[in-house]
Amino acid sequence: MSQLFNDLVKTAHSLHPNLVELRHDLHQHPELSWAEVRTSSKIMELLQNEGLSVRDNLAGTGFYTEIIGEMPTTADVNVVKTVAYRADMDALPIQDDKRTDYCSKNPGIGHMCGHDFHTTVAFGIAQLLNHSKDKFAGTIRVFWQPAEETTPSGAPTMIKDGVLKDVDAVFGIHCDPTFASGKVGLTVGPDTASYDAFEIEVLTESTTHSARPHTGKDTIWIAHQMVQNMYQLATRITDARSPLVVSICKFEAGSALNVMPDRTYFGGTIRASSITSRQIVRDQVNKMAHHFEELYGVTIKVSMLDGAPPVINNAELYEISARLVREALGEDRFLKREQSMGAEDFAYYSQLVPSLFMRVGTSNSTDTSHALHTRLFDLDESTIGPTVALQAYLLINHLGKKRINLV
Repeated sequence: MSQLFNDLVKTAHSLHPNLVELRHDLHQHPELSWAEVRTSSKIMELLQNEGLSVRDNLAGTGFYTEIIGEMPTTADVNVVKTVAYRADMDALPIQDDKRTDYCSKNPGIGHMCGHDFHTTVAFGIAQLLNHSKDKFAGTIRVFWQPAEETTPSGAPTMIKDGVLKDVDAVFGIHCDPTFASGKVGLTVGPDTASYDAFEIEVLTESTTHSARPHTGKDTIWIAHQMVQNMYQLATRITDARSPLVVSICKFEAGSALNVMPDRTYFGGTIRASSITSRQIVRDQVNKMAHHFEELYGVTIKVSMLDGAPPVINNAELYEISARLVREALGEDRFLKREQSMGAEDFAYYSQLVPSLFMRVGTSNSTDTSHALHTRLFDLDESTIGPTVALQAYLLINHLGKKRINLV
């Protein structure tokens, strides 16, 4: 284990109690996407108390701070000079049903996806780096974004507002209740899937009596055919080696048992591990709608709600970071995890600069093993300080390295 990592661990340990208090405060006062006013004000105030300047008004409530190292620098233009770390801040419209003294005080809103943990860890990283400026050269930008949980999400606007300007690489994490505290999971290449939501309406001019279906248009029957066709898209028009999931999650039609409705609606999601598969399926759904329109003489409206692309972990960043994690924590704490078919808007950053998104195990009991996005979700807070130290260690180590390609 390196002396640098030892030093960071010791300092992070001293910061840990206050970071736990911060996480409790954020957990008690969750805010929905695009409305993270108290959260951002709280973190910005704490940063300023540390003597750090803040650039705010990115994507509304987003902001960043920069910690500039004080070690001697070189004039080499081919090395990394700025590396960034991203945290998300928003909560979910889910009731917090935990029995803890820090459960949500805002009815129907809760940090049930761990973004309070992410926000706290990011502040801890900034604080730790500010105490360790003599240990690195270059700039580390720590930024907080709004609205990870919505579509459209906050990352594209953060990028538009300049959060990636002059950045050579971006790191980020997500807490994970599916594996034990102290373990770190990494994936090379696709880490999450893309996410697109769709809504489809099959419309005709009038309803039809169920005794005489031939005199009208059966919108339910037509919609059912579309659903069956959409479920067969994966592996038939896309590469079976690139996972793809089409899910129908809503189906609405009719109000009487003997009347075929003039409108049938259904909707769901498309999740793809490759940009190519994502576009193929989107195009095919639109072609299918036009085909059934012409075949049956109905109107079919397709609405696609664009979500995040896949998170792509840079191969070189993965190799460097996997080695550092193994050296710092030991082989038994490193997991080469499988790709998730969930979505994460960190993906937008990974499309533009070399990026690495990792999972941090936060489960040490039944109470901390509940799934993300559920009413009882919680996490092992003893992981906050160690996560801060590890992420700071990875960020510092990446500075001064040779610049790497996006893919």
